[in-house]
Amino acid sequence: MISVSEQKSFDQRFSLIRTLAPDKVLSKKEQTRLTIMDAGVGDFFTCFGSTYIIQEINTYQEASEDYSKLIDYFVSELTCLCLETGAVGHFEWEIDDELEVSITLDQTKFKQLTDDEGRPIDEDDLDQIVEDEDRIVYAGKTFDYDDDWAAVYRRNGKEEHVYMYEFVNDRSSLFLTIEEWQDGDKEDYRIYISKPVKPAELTFISRGESKP
Repeated sequence: MISVSEQKSFDQRFSLIRTLAPDKVLSKKEQTRLTIMDAGVGDFFTCFGSTYIIQEINTYQEASEDYSKLIDYFVSELTCLCLETGAVGHFEWEIDDELEVSITLDQTKFKQLTDDEGRPIDEDDLDQIVEDEDRIVYAGKTFDYDDDWAAVYRRNGKEEHVYMYEFVNDRSSLFLTIEEWQDGDKEDYRIYISKPVKPAELTFISRGESKP
């Protein structure tokens, strides 16, 4: 017997699928023209054989370390629902010389991380890791220090401060990001594994109600 939560998820996805009427499907020309930079809430797109609807679009804007000055560099985060599985996925895009896109694969914790000599690490080690441009090991994979930066995260009209620690494997096929969120006098740490996506692998198939 299907559970109540599974039935609710199925009903939600079925309702969304029904909005994909033939007259709303984009032409091949429009599909070729649009990129993730054109994304809006309510848009449908396909990627890796799955179909997603965009539920939220939020942004990270780079800031000085004390968050007193904003810098003209942004990362856009798309929160999406997969219509086939009901899973929520996160895609991000930024312009760093060229358009770069990634998808979050998993979330982990410090207890799953070590240094390259197998010793456990935690939040108290981050400053030293950055200073030494050291490595982090997760699930047998080694990630080199890549960058660290402060950002202002904007969602639903609210702003939060977050500090990003970024690491990448030797083939640049996987990223590990440690996010340090400011929560009053405390910090909340969230650790994500993601991978790059070729922009052409995303194909928009229908725009939201407010789109032309």
